[in-house]
Amino acid sequence: MERVIIVSNLFPPFVIGGAEIVAHRQARALFAEGLAVAVFAGAIPSMEHPPGHLKLETGEGFPVYRIGLTSLNVSDNFHLPSVERVFRALLAAHRPDIVHFHNVTGLGYNLILAAKATGARVIVTLHDHNGFCFKNTLLRSDGGACDNHEECALCQPAISIENTHSVPIRMRRDFVAWCVDQADLLISPSSYMAGAYSRSEVIRATVKHLSNGIPLETTPVTPLPHLIPINFCCFSYLGEHKGIATLLDSAAILAKDSSLDGRWSLTIAGDGHMAEGLIQDIASNRFGSSVKYNGRLDHADALAVLERSHVVVLASHWPENEPVSLLEAAASGRAQIATRIGGNVELVDDKLSGLLVRPGDAADLAAAMRRFVEDPSLVVRFGNYNSQRRSCFDEKATLERLIKLYRTPLQHARPSDDLVVICSGTAPSPVFAEHLRMLMHRFHIVEEKQVRRIRFIWHTWAGGEAWRQARLLWVLGETDAHTHSLISRALRARIPVLVPDESSLADAVQHGCAVSAYSSLLDALGAVAAIQDTDTIGGGLASNGPRTARLLTALTPQDHFHLSSVGPT
Repeated sequence: MERVIIVSNLFPPFVIGGAEIVAHRQARALFAEGLAVAVFAGAIPSMEHPPGHLKLETGEGFPVYRIGLTSLNVSDNFHLPSVERVFRALLAAHRPDIVHFHNVTGLGYNLILAAKATGARVIVTLHDHNGFCFKNTLLRSDGGACDNHEECALCQPAISIENTHSVPIRMRRDFVAWCVDQADLLISPSSYMAGAYSRSEVIRATVKHLSNGIPLETTPVTPLPHLIPINFCCFSYLGEHKGIATLLDSAAILAKDSSLDGRWSLTIAGDGHMAEGLIQDIASNRFGSSVKYNGRLDHADALAVLERSHVVVLASHWPENEPVSLLEAAASGRAQIATRIGGNVELVDDKLSGLLVRPGDAADLAAAMRRFVEDPSLVVRFGNYNSQRRSCFDEKATLERLIKLYRTPLQHARPSDDLVVICSGTAPSPVFAEHLRMLMHRFHIVEEKQVRRIRFIWHTWAGGEAWRQARLLWVLGETDAHTHSLISRALRARIPVLVPDESSLADAVQHGCAVSAYSSLLDALGAVAAIQDTDTIGGGLASNGPRTARLLTALTPQDHFHLSSVGPT
């Protein structure tokens, strides 16, 4: 019996999007198939469940370990040592054969490394763009779609480290991507998302397409309600990237047309930071009585709303992966309206199962909704089309393939030639830090990323695997006792070191040790880029053993050489 741990940053009843629902469905289905399932998930913190506190639940028939999330801030939601310590204890207790990760933002991508260290096969389902976009939506700060995945700094130049200083956002991206690349298998529910990861050139491993599917037995085809009025419904997180403002503007356009009075309605269900604004908008009478907000619903209540509806609407501005609401629409024999972007186009056959519209275009969306109101036969025709193809989305087929993947020896697809550069040190001035951010933001210009990627990883994130793959320790700016300890570790591991030439350690360069000095950040990045060709900088340790030994001795605190006068008891 295979032992499987499912990892998800949230898990029902805590739900933000489709990823948590999918993780829950798969955990229950795998358990029903006889696999030994356990779940490690985050929980929204509360008085009863404070941050970092672990609770065990057994109501599902399998153990669900929930840890209160400590932060969703971009600076520290991707690497959490405290969560990893708890997760390692769970790994030791359950000794899984497979660890299957869903979204882990808030739990930490370092959990992937912890799972790999046990020898378990590690599978990651990519539910969004988090592997190469810290915002996951692939939307820039101005709301436009990002088409250059090397420009993370345009949205946020840097992240804070331990509330003392900052490092370029590239380091966060590199660490997350490097962790994801360690997995034995990457799965994307949509062809779009698999292609997006490939085109990004940030993740190097191959991504396999495997639809999440939908449980047809719990999403039956039900008779359509009476065709007057036409009932539209939207199940969504209430955020800008989901196009909620566009949907409301479309509803306002329809509400202004008195010829449509009483012929349509829109029900919105979900939660998010735009909820209060939505409530106020409805109360302002902008839509008459045609728009209702049902808040956050459990799945049974959501299906009841779906049963009373004719058309499911998804107005997202961001490229979705495989939206659950569109799957449920197809499985229940309901018509669809969705934006022509991302994985939506794989679930909506335009003018056959529904209509595709331009993202962010309220007039285009309103025109699509109007077509259903004025020609209700579309509801019947598109609904019948979906009813006839619902077997294409059967979750049972997905689970059969997933279990087969679990039981098939996986060929590790991660490239072995990516170069890890461990970084340390403290910026001596704000000007230095700004220059570092600017130059690292442009480093991709000289990086031969199609052949091998350089991964800049901050030293506090670097565990044993990062050190094993490291090709360079780069000391940025000022050094201290801790930096000396890192240099000592690097030299013992035969890892070259790059230091500023004003550092006292730069003297070692004159004596032939495996230490190189740089006079400017531009010189340093040039030296880093050079390791793509030579895999090393400076002299090798083999010919400089005595000199390196003297440097190691100089770096070691003197009290390490003291002999204790206290004997064993």
